[in-house]
Amino acid sequence: MVPPDARFCMNCGQPLAEASADDEARQSRLSASAPAPLVEKMRTARLTGERKPVTALFADIVGSTALAERMDPEDWTQLINEAFDLMSKAVFRYEGTIAQLQGDAMLAFFGAPVAHEDDPERAVRAALDMVTGVAEFARQLKQVHGIEFAIRAGINSGPVVVGNVGTDLRYEYTALGDAVNTAARMQTAAEPGTVLITANTQRQVVGAFDLEDLGEIDVKGKSEPVHAYRVLAARSKPEPRRGLASIGLDSPLVGRSQELQKLRELWSIVAAGRGRVCLLVGDPGIGKSRLLAEFRQGIRAASGQPATPAQDPAEPWIEGRAISYGHNLPYHLVIDMVRAALDIPASASEDEARRRLDTRLRELIPDEAADSAPYLADLLGLPLRPDESDRTLIDPQVLQQRYTASIHRLLRARSADAPLALVCEDLHWADTASVDVLRFLLTLVAQLPVLMLATMRDERGSAGFELVKHAREGLGDALTEIRLQPLSLEDSRSLVGNLLVIESLPDRVRDLILTRADGNPFFVEEVVRMLIERGVIGRREGHWVASGDIEAVEIPETLHSLLLARIDQLPDEAKRSLRVAAVIGRQFPVRVLERVLGQTVG
Repeated sequence: MVPPDARFCMNCGQPLAEASADDEARQSRLSASAPAPLVEKMRTARLTGERKPVTALFADIVGSTALAERMDPEDWTQLINEAFDLMSKAVFRYEGTIAQLQGDAMLAFFGAPVAHEDDPERAVRAALDMVTGVAEFARQLKQVHGIEFAIRAGINSGPVVVGNVGTDLRYEYTALGDAVNTAARMQTAAEPGTVLITANTQRQVVGAFDLEDLGEIDVKGKSEPVHAYRVLAARSKPEPRRGLASIGLDSPLVGRSQELQKLRELWSIVAAGRGRVCLLVGDPGIGKSRLLAEFRQGIRAASGQPATPAQDPAEPWIEGRAISYGHNLPYHLVIDMVRAALDIPASASEDEARRRLDTRLRELIPDEAADSAPYLADLLGLPLRPDESDRTLIDPQVLQQRYTASIHRLLRARSADAPLALVCEDLHWADTASVDVLRFLLTLVAQLPVLMLATMRDERGSAGFELVKHAREGLGDALTEIRLQPLSLEDSRSLVGNLLVIESLPDRVRDLILTRADGNPFFVEEVVRMLIERGVIGRREGHWVASGDIEAVEIPETLHSLLLARIDQLPDEAKRSLRVAAVIGRQFPVRVLERVLGQTVG
């Protein structure tokens, strides 16, 4: 293993020189500032030399040598420390880890030792936050000292072998191939204040960011040009990460007719004036969001609205979405819901959002607008007027109650003339503060013609699951739980046939897709996408044909990350059983696994 404080030769990935004492001291200090939940995840990650897909983020200070020559050494050290503090906060915010410091540069990993299903996206967001944070710091330096200061960042995704984390949060790793090397090359090629990513990363984040395609660029140390993209900004409304509509493939809803009918029955009950709560529970990719989309389309069709949802304040649908890195972002799920309820676009400036908030409250609750506006504006982080500021300087628990009361008024108004769907997507990622507000809203919703819908995975340690327990204890028959199961083999075949629209698809291609997908609709779509992107299947004269090596195809990158993130959540004993089972084969009697392990499984 390569020690974590070793420098790497950017051409070959081999150790070049020991890190300096300053680098070691800085890394120890930064590690000590990591959030406690991340520290715990890192320390419990027993990887023992695992090969993992990782997104590497390399960031450095532009022109540091010239700057250092102009400054007193102590002042320069302080400046570097402050810059690294800002950069490390961005890394930790998205649960990345600092793999190495190299003078004026930082190497961070997303995906090791802690894996998430969206690590490439987290890495890009961290890089953008780094650039933004350091830009503000640079403005201050310019004003006070007349110093020009900037960073740049490069990102690439690829495999590394990761060892166990030590007590000081350092861990051993070995870069395989060009994973780290290419990230460093992207950083070198980036302009000051910008972020460059490779095509390896671009494929996994394309819907979440606005990107500029730079084409093939020549970089030092690489014999072949590298396809690079400049990250312009995060999209205010990201495109769905799942589905094949972007490449012209789609399928009617398959295998969910009973679940869809149940939602329609609940909507009829709500339309009669009785509030209901419904939980859609299932594994990642099992079809929770697709079922909701079909249900929403049916509501729109019944009300005479266009089938494709648009920003329509009259639509009886309010949706908020939790984000995977949002556990430590207070109220982020509730904020998303309130913005939707007030028809405030994600792209709106603070002043525009405040104007829209005031306008919508006067329209919806004219007699209570003045009482609700300060609290909803404070919740959304919008400007407060001089006469409002004092009203929000109260005990946090009391303030939360005012938030909840204001949201209740809003929902009461929105559901006054027609039933309303209040949707919480990905409840398992909700933060504790949002869950506290939703807990109060559960009781209030039951008094209104509102169908509160929440989608979630069965993750019992999450804050969102506390809301599930509360609902089970207090709502009785007002609560409905729908658990989505894998598609049957027949339904999976129908999905593949709908996507590829061909009856003569070779059996070996169809069987490969069905075997790899195991009844999960998202898995079906991602395997199909991978086969198309790699040229294994393609359209020829209007027909799909196999033209590549089917057996050589591996698990798609998107599924690899998702599966690793789920595996990382397992207890150590379960992980060990899984590793042994993977060696034995795809299917085998349980007694074989028990004999190899030397213990009973179950």
